[in-house]
Amino acid sequence: MDQAVAGGPSAPLFILFAGTDLSRYGAFLDGGLVWSPAGLDADGLTFKALLNGGNYTYFSDGLHTNVDGTLLSAAAMPGWRFTYDSLNVSLFAGPTVQDYRLTPYDPSSRLHRLYVGAQFAADIWYQPSAAIMLALNGAVASIGPTGSLRVAVGFRFFDQVFAGPETQEIWCGNYDEVRFGAQVTALHIGPIDWSAAGGWSMTSDQRMGPYVRLGVAARY
Repeated sequence: MDQAVAGGPSAPLFILFAGTDLSRYGAFLDGGLVWSPAGLDADGLTFKALLNGGNYTYFSDGLHTNVDGTLLSAAAMPGWRFTYDSLNVSLFAGPTVQDYRLTPYDPSSRLHRLYVGAQFAADIWYQPSAAIMLALNGAVASIGPTGSLRVAVGFRFFDQVFAGPETQEIWCGNYDEVRFGAQVTALHIGPIDWSAAGGWSMTSDQRMGPYVRLGVAARY
């Protein structure tokens, strides 16, 4: 999705994206847009907006029971895109709002109400040859703190798609999750780019289980 190619007069300006992230203890939907006034394949000002929401469950040591949480969040981040041959780097920073609701209320949780803070994000795509890609996606917010870091390697198959391993860490206040899995990236079907991933996750409250992630994106 972030692969750098030659720009031109018809270079797209927008990426619209949406996805879902499902695991044994959580279900989330996300969406947003990326806008580059000079074009997505050129250096310059880039703006990223994100929306995210879902439900999750964790075990509270303080309450000695499961707690059900609901998260709604939004971020609006101006940034800059850097391109050099096969390397594409996008850096963003801006305000974010996150709202956490817990049932039952857990006083030991660092996150249990509406918060306003700042968020930094980075998207890096490197394609040293036509047959291989490396991707790094990360974000960290002052709230909590919360954030995520994902690293993926892909090998091109059938001149259609990149597939390979991925690892990801997600942290949220006093909660941490580590994932190991496989991913498929840049599957073009009509005007839509599809991506998918799946594997195994391990959490700081000593839980394990599968995860699945699906995503779609379109350039305009």
